[in-house]
Amino acid sequence: METRLEYDNKKRSLELHATEHFVSDDSVVLTVQGKLNTKTGACEGGLSLRKRFFPEATNRWYTRADLGASYETATDEIRYGAEAKKSFELTADGLLTLDVEGGVQISAARRRTWNGRVEVSQKIFNFTEDQDLKLKVGYDAAKRRPYGQIRENNWTLDTDLRKNWSLKYDL
Repeated sequence: METRLEYDNKKRSLELHATEHFVSDDSVVLTVQGKLNTKTGACEGGLSLRKRFFPEATNRWYTRADLGASYETATDEIRYGAEAKKSFELTADGLLTLDVEGGVQISAARRRTWNGRVEVSQKIFNFTEDQDLKLKVGYDAAKRRPYGQIRENNWTLDTDLRKNWSLKYDL
């Protein structure tokens, strides 16, 4: 089980997140998620069931595609969707990549939401002794804003490069 603590400067509260992935042999993934707001005591949860498609050795044009459904207690609706992601290695060692991802979700009420991102990611192994670093800068087309991320082993700082940020610690 993956667990983390997250502080968000908009909510101004600490949340405890837990996630468990159950993976079958044919790349079907059931994900169970939950979070507890330590300030208000409110709980939220979600389930998703996805079929993942990985590239064949002969097909170099896509990295991964997902099809599936999800449910979140916050919105109390089931959503169906498709997503795809492609990574382009910009250096021979694969530490600098350009990632393009996009998808669409449709609810039972026929509301559509889409997402699309383009990001550049740089991995730095052994930044200091026993410390790896990953830097990301990207643009979220659905929200129409840039974002950034700095990740060090268990710590992650996310920002929209304006005024919002969150700090996460993986337990």
